[in-house]
Amino acid sequence: MIVVALIVYATVNDEPEGADLLPPIPYLDKLIHAIMFGGLFGALCFDIRRAGWALTRRTLLWLFVGCSLAGACDEVAQTYLTSVRQGDPTDWLADTAGITVAYFTAP
Repeated sequence: MIVVALIVYATVNDEPEGADLLPPIPYLDKLIHAIMFGGLFGALCFDIRRAGWALTRRTLLWLFVGCSLAGACDEVAQTYLTSVRQGDPTDWLADTAGITVAYFTAP
């Protein structure tokens, strides 16, 4: 829940704390999106293993789809719930790229 709360705060808040301190690196926001959603996937894998359940291929695929849908919903939320931000399909692709990396590394 902490990871989800941080993602929602960082992506839906009009002016998240510290955002103005980030260096002007091209595509840094895409890297941040990939890290956030890859981290979400990793945290979910950790929680599932900690609960004593197996991370089967089917479970991993459901997690992948769920995290990717969460990324898409996040972009829709940015469009309709903020006055400063707009949803960006390339942000969703970055989310999915981060989830893909985590799919192969987190379990």
